[in-house]
Amino acid sequence: MTTPAFLDSQNRLHRDATSGECPHCGAISHLSLLACPAFARVRMDRPAKVGVVLQCDACRTPLFMRYRVRAWHEDRVDFHPLPEHMERPPERFNYAHLPDNVAAVFREALACYSANLLQAFAIMCRATTQAMLEDLGERSRLRIFDQVAEVRMLADIEDSTFNAIRRVLFEGEPTGGHPSQPLTRTQAAVLLETMKDLLYQIYVRRAKLQQALRLRHFPTETPAPVTTEKPAPRSAEG
Repeated sequence: MTTPAFLDSQNRLHRDATSGECPHCGAISHLSLLACPAFARVRMDRPAKVGVVLQCDACRTPLFMRYRVRAWHEDRVDFHPLPEHMERPPERFNYAHLPDNVAAVFREALACYSANLLQAFAIMCRATTQAMLEDLGERSRLRIFDQVAEVRMLADIEDSTFNAIRRVLFEGEPTGGHPSQPLTRTQAAVLLETMKDLLYQIYVRRAKLQQALRLRHFPTETPAPVTTEKPAPRSAEG
């Protein structure tokens, strides 16, 4: 059972999660508490959310988080155990094997997701699919759809979430404005992982397999081992 975070009457913040990924340096580091509102002020104002300032011990950069208030007590204020991160770590992907036009669009999609711009993220995912079709040809549309359907089966994605992803990727134009039914945070997260798997299967996996086969067909030549003959023993006779 997750223990709730809480602020006690001595202005001390108690929390289980004291480490995490820093959105600035990317390190998994301890997060030290820098600032927290006073207990008396929180009890007087009774806000729905309370902000705190943490510091990444790796890069010494301040981080801002918000806790939702759960309950009020005489000697403590209970918060939800999971804070709301105001700054998120950037989403990363290996673009090395992607065509330039596909990589450029998907890079913007990840930037939108990291900034919590979910509808812009959906539009850029649709644009990524369109860039893939331009690169692979219109006949690859069924292949891309089958790959997305396989993700649905493997991850056991529920119907409503899959239908939202299908609408984003395969219906309408990439520049046609916001989707008619905006994505929820959960749906956007599933779409993110679907896009990563789709790009990996179609581009990254193929490139790595081709590279492995080339190495099998044309192995690096290694020099034959050099053997040195021992000199014959010299005769004791002069």
